[in-house]
Amino acid sequence: MTTPTTLRFHWIMTVQYGPETSTLSNTAEVDAAVSRTEVYRDLRAHVAQKIGTRSFVVLYFALEPDQL
Repeated sequence: MTTPTTLRFHWIMTVQYGPETSTLSNTAEVDAAVSRTEVYRDLRAHVAQKIGTRSFVVLYFALEPDQL
């Protein structure tokens, strides 16, 4: 049996920027060799693009395997 090269994770990130607060969530296909820190940085960049600013504070972050 081969080891999977990618894993699917569900993530949630709540951020605050100025007076606004947003919660975003989705799934991400992650290379099995990538660290949690790298995934966090990539997702933070993704959220920055979605909300239109890189200047925000992360209030909550969750990253869990996307399985029951």
